[in-house]
Amino acid sequence: MNKNEHLISKITLSNGLDCILNEDNTKGYVALNIWYHVGSKNEKPGMTGFAHLFEHLMFEGSKNCNTNWFSIVEPISTGINGSTNPDRTNYWENISPEYLERVIFMEADRMGFLTEVLTDAKLEKEKKIVIQERKQNYENSPYGDSEELIQEIIFPKPHPYNWQTIGYESDIQKAKLSETIKFHKNYYVPSNASLAISGNFDSKQTIKWLEKYFGEIKTNKINDNNNKPLTSTFKKTKFHEMIGESPATLPKLITRWPTNSHIFSDNEPELDILSTILGDGIGSRLHKELIAKTQLAQSVGVSHYSSELAGEFDISITIKKEEDFDEIYKMIINEIKNIYSGKISDEEIILAKNKYKLSINRLLEKSGGFGGIADMLNYFNIYGKNPNKINNILDRYNKVTKQDVINASKYLLQNPHLHLHYKIKQ
Repeated sequence: MNKNEHLISKITLSNGLDCILNEDNTKGYVALNIWYHVGSKNEKPGMTGFAHLFEHLMFEGSKNCNTNWFSIVEPISTGINGSTNPDRTNYWENISPEYLERVIFMEADRMGFLTEVLTDAKLEKEKKIVIQERKQNYENSPYGDSEELIQEIIFPKPHPYNWQTIGYESDIQKAKLSETIKFHKNYYVPSNASLAISGNFDSKQTIKWLEKYFGEIKTNKINDNNNKPLTSTFKKTKFHEMIGESPATLPKLITRWPTNSHIFSDNEPELDILSTILGDGIGSRLHKELIAKTQLAQSVGVSHYSSELAGEFDISITIKKEEDFDEIYKMIINEIKNIYSGKISDEEIILAKNKYKLSINRLLEKSGGFGGIADMLNYFNIYGKNPNKINNILDRYNKVTKQDVINASKYLLQNPHLHLHYKIKQ
């Protein structure tokens, strides 16, 4: 085993819970991360926001720890949080090794015995918090309202990426306690979860604790067909213009493609590399053209994001003058055409690969938190069916060729996209 390789073991309890262990006693702490394979894509129209709302309820106490979770864990932790996206919900804690058993017990308690202490009061409290969060991140955030519009257009109903993970306020308002209890019983079960532990701990003892606290929790089969790639029905290029009501001070141009680049698809790495070449940092093509050379833009951002069912390729430009919308859009498309025509160097591709490698290695320097080793182990276990893929994370990217990047640019040119002018209300 080389020095950068992670030693990983995996056991599956009799109830179906995958437990992944990465013992590394050079670390000063231990990270626990648990994923539930449920997100906003598992919701139904009219019941949006459930997955995220339930994430909040998971911190409100369970049968044997019926109090606010933060009040118990924060004093023994350097970090505790949770998050929800369209595909999964996760929870994590970074703790001193002597408290690992306590946290394993607490995670097991809220997996198996949360609904016994859920109340209407807890639900109403968290509904108010989530609605306020929605207002802060969407209605009252610069360009926040545009994200909801874009998602609705590029993933038309009934695609489960049609709505934002936070859901619609009207759906959150009418959420019932009986529905949240049913959600927990359907999805928060051992066979639909993956638990990873990384850092300073003893594997043999930890396995005993996992079996003791999680082993008796009952499970059930998940009858859900929303885990397979699903192409968007967005068929043609659409121009859209909206007037911003949020506190943005500069107009913005957003060009976004729904893609078939789901997680671990063959074209995922080449689209990632293309996004880096186009818009990652001051050396990127669009930054040079739109900021350094023409000074038409204030900022440039290009990203490619693969989810379980589909992907999105996004180009977002904060511009200085509204009258430059059309010119900037033409410059974006022209730059993609240049790459398609072969105007791309080997050096650009090497630099893009190095940037990607650096960003991955930075994440792997930490055991816990979002994007740390424990989080990634669950990622590879859930989506790749093998946590050991973490040791080969860069192989797919190292193989990307100039022709692959050209093919990625061709994909963008040949497939529909949304072109949005986000103006500022005068």
